[in-house]
Amino acid sequence: MTAHWSNLPSHFELYQLTIATIRVCKRIAGSISYTAQIPLIREGAQVYQESQTFARKQAAQAWVRKREAELDQPVAIERAHRVGATVKEMIERYMLEMEKARALGKTKLATLKVLA
Repeated sequence: MTAHWSNLPSHFELYQLTIATIRVCKRIAGSISYTAQIPLIREGAQVYQESQTFARKQAAQAWVRKREAELDQPVAIERAHRVGATVKEMIERYMLEMEKARALGKTKLATLKVLA
């Protein structure tokens, strides 16, 4: 039987809890993969979840140890939820800033527009 956060006594206050699991999955080709999943639970609610698939169990275990250590840092969840720029936004910003310095060539401008 595995421990679960909801089975803990009510007087036991939790700030942060991670219970990583590694599932074995058989692929169509017959090979085996290992999917490591790390849910992060704060004050009884899951606030973050991350998973990764590996070809070797040892790699999955090493990833779990590394990620759990990283998630123990104070700002880890905020950093994980940070929203980045899209490729389109980066290309448009590049075109705007480069146009200020000097005009882009026709080919380069056309290629960037296709990518964006």
